[in-house]
Amino acid sequence: MNPMGALPARFRRTRLLLVGCGDIGMRVVQQLQGRMQVSVLSASGARAGELRARGVHVLRGDLDRPPSLRRLAGIADHVLHLAPPPAEGWMDARTRALARVLRLRSAP
Repeated sequence: MNPMGALPARFRRTRLLLVGCGDIGMRVVQQLQGRMQVSVLSASGARAGELRARGVHVLRGDLDRPPSLRRLAGIADHVLHLAPPPAEGWMDARTRALARVLRLRSAP
């Protein structure tokens, strides 16, 4: 047993990082409310109040600015990537930068 005693239930829940929280993301939040510890990566923060009211941890970051993603390393057990790809080009540098950070187990 843990020398500090049992952890509260909120620390034992599966952690999910949701990247992109438009209509589908909000539906996911609604379905998982209370069942998972959900964090959302948000560039604008427009829905931050609504998300926090649902118990979601809102993280500010921008897929187009890789340094803003560093704090995501090791933050979740699972990731659901719902952000759209870039409007043009063959390579998705945004998702590549996100994947590079998520491969790390802890923040650099």
